[in-house]
Amino acid sequence: MKRNRMEHEKKIDTANHYDCLETDVREDARKNFKRQPYKSVDVAKYIAKKFGIGGEGNGQEDS
Repeated sequence: MKRNRMEHEKKIDTANHYDCLETDVREDARKNFKRQPYKSVDVAKYIAKKFGIGGEGNGQEDS
């Protein structure tokens, strides 16, 4: 007859599972995770460039 696992046995298994996940990391995954952050951009400059605002005064983009 099979018995159900006790609560402390479940906690031990869960802790062992998460300990394994934190230590066993593939090298390529570690390399992909370490990347440069996005550069901060001034919002007003971004909008002006995107919609062609400012510069020549006619409000149209240069083609």
